Amino acid sequence: MVPAAWGPRPADASLGTRPGSRRRPTYHRGVNPPTETRVGSPAEALRRWPADRPVAAVLAGDRAGRSRFSLLAEPERTLRAAGLDEALSIIGSTRRGGASDPAAHGMPVYTTGWIASIPYAAGFELEPKAASAGHAVPAPVLLARVERGWVHDNRRDRWHPLNTTEPGPPTADDAGSARLGPARGLDRWGAYERAAARVVKLIRAGDAFQVNLAHRLWAEFEGSPRAVGAELTERLGPWHGCYIEHGSAAVASVSPELFLDLAPAGRVTTRPMKGTRAGHDRSLGLSPKDAAELAMIVDLMRNDLGRVCRFGSVRVTDARSIEPHGGTAAEPAVWQGVATVEGALRAGETIESLLRATLPPGSITGAPKVRAMQIIDELEPALGFDGPMARRGPYCGACGFFGDNGSAVLNVAIRTAVIEHRPGGGVCHYPVGAGIVADSDPADEWAETLTKARPFLELCGTKIGAGS
Repeated sequence: MVPAAWGPRPADASLGTRPGSRRRPTYHRGVNPPTETRVGSPAEALRRWPADRPVAAVLAGDRAGRSRFSLLAEPERTLRAAGLDEALSIIGSTRRGGASDPAAHGMPVYTTGWIASIPYAAGFELEPKAASAGHAVPAPVLLARVERGWVHDNRRDRWHPLNTTEPGPPTADDAGSARLGPARGLDRWGAYERAAARVVKLIRAGDAFQVNLAHRLWAEFEGSPRAVGAELTERLGPWHGCYIEHGSAAVASVSPELFLDLAPAGRVTTRPMKGTRAGHDRSLGLSPKDAAELAMIVDLMRNDLGRVCRFGSVRVTDARSIEPHGGTAAEPAVWQGVATVEGALRAGETIESLLRATLPPGSITGAPKVRAMQIIDELEPALGFDGPMARRGPYCGACGFFGDNGSAVLNVAIRTAVIEHRPGGGVCHYPVGAGIVADSDPADEWAETLTKARPFLELCGTKIGAGS
């Protein structure tokens, strides 16, 4: 049975004044004064965006204010670059020299720039040996050009215009709605557990230390993709969400994980995540397995940053924290194990070279990266990754914002819905994965993926056990 349509929700109440996350907020000196108008939450604004006007967004949905600024924009244009090289050339063509560090200013607004979705398969352009199959899969990059828009400050619950005289985002009289059918793909549990067992054998044989193995869930879909993005944003409160659409495709990424935060001055931060528990389960901090998983990926990310950062500048500033994400203060949706690694780019290095050194994100491949990608490429086609979602599609790539001042804030595109919408019905894909190590239990790893998929499954009217 298809659940009832999602209707409008009231604007969020005060979002609090808790100190922000470790990522730097993006500021810019040369934009409009901060005329302030309350129009509701970013999720509500996305849901109520007029259907005849294009939209792209960077969504900081955390109600505690730990991720601070959202950007909703009416793109000047959207396009599909053929691959990573073409996309980076387009992004680089609008860069403006002489930009100062945005953290030095007090304006809570974004620069002009690009909102983008880079697929996982872009990594094969950089590491051709990582593909186990002999055929290439296109890796189109979605780009939305941002010249004007509206920035929401989570701490103050206020909107600020960016290069526009309109004080707040446009709203339609009727909020968008959507319907999802029953979740499909849950019957692959046996195939997933067999694949996970195969990965454990390869790890014990010395092929890898860790492999992130994913499977694809999906549901029939009708209505507004923006309503899907809004609903997931409200439920998950992403620290690093993103929404972008082009033609009949839309990507709604409600990720908690920061891939890269690059300031114009060249300071770069990454915050890999490993280890997930449901909100009622407080055991993550006591798990040596999950701590070891995170330590492996921290080493991988240190190595990746070291390829373009100044010698001696790469530092692990937080080896492991257990963070609440989504849900409420009393019971988060999930607990996540997170580390923080920072560095400073060498002279002459840019976001383009940084991406070439780090894509795809290490937390969703495993270590060593190339061998892990080969194993993933061998096993995942049997776990639902085919058609438009071949080689994961946008899932496990990176979504976020590239500023014309050389800054960038990109997520790891987990907790990501990929929506094919068309008259008469479409499909909403929602892949999920887990990190496999030598002592992994395949049944436990399957259960962890369902914990991550819980918001999507609930939207589909599918119940899973409290302990999964």
